[in-house]
Amino acid sequence: MQCFVKKNFISTFQTEKTPKLLYVCEADADLTKLPCVMHMHEDRLEILYIRHGRGIHTIGGKQYHTQKGDILIYNSGTLHDERTNPDAEMSVYSCAVSNLKLEGLRENCLLPDNANPVLKSGSSSGDVENIFKIMHSQIKSQNNGAEEIGHHLLQSLISIILNQLDKPREQEESTEHFIGKRIKKYIDDHYSEELTLESIGSKLHISPSYLCSVFKKTTGYPPIQYITNRRIGTAQSLLIGSDYNITDIAFMVGYSDSNYFSTIFTKTVGMSPMKYRKRWIH
Repeated sequence: MQCFVKKNFISTFQTEKTPKLLYVCEADADLTKLPCVMHMHEDRLEILYIRHGRGIHTIGGKQYHTQKGDILIYNSGTLHDERTNPDAEMSVYSCAVSNLKLEGLRENCLLPDNANPVLKSGSSSGDVENIFKIMHSQIKSQNNGAEEIGHHLLQSLISIILNQLDKPREQEESTEHFIGKRIKKYIDDHYSEELTLESIGSKLHISPSYLCSVFKKTTGYPPIQYITNRRIGTAQSLLIGSDYNITDIAFMVGYSDSNYFSTIFTKTVGMSPMKYRKRWIH
């Protein structure tokens, strides 16, 4: 069947701000069973597509039970935590994008910050998966032209996703939620420093007991566990995306003792930092 293009279109992307593909990843169940604990990227957007199975993803402080065919959007500066559902193995495609600017949104954001970050691919699931598959095979091959092919496929992927977006829903914010976000902002800015409930409460003029209660209601995590997750999540990103040694990474995320860091990392992730780095980087 021959299909004709019936109308002209206006480009989604500003001429000087066409999105750039930074990397594309294919992760099978052997990799996704390792939790990617709390982390964020200020300089990029991430898009994740669940090929198989189910997951438990925390995005922007809210937990989502995700499944095959879901598209997850991690806007720049958005904390996210990725875990496989214990009852179902999960495999995913993901990619990172920079240089994206859409009208009315922050740089490297694909949807408003108050919109649902989990989208159903629906009838577009086959197209989304095939785009990811070709992007991954092209970039992995390192053939001439692979980067340009990846660039154009990324634009197509983003255009398909934008057609799946729901209109953002405005939500009323309670006083407790506002205070919880204030605590979270302070911890996110200082998690690599020496923090205690008392020191945080003193800075924000909140009692430690009230701080714990409000923060857990807002994020689902006790403050100390949240701090640990932020540190280990950042360490995971550094292990995969940098050449820093284990001691340097431990210091960068707030641990003066690299042995203690390795113990906490192993307890949280399920393997040592060095083994984790080798598992992800071939």
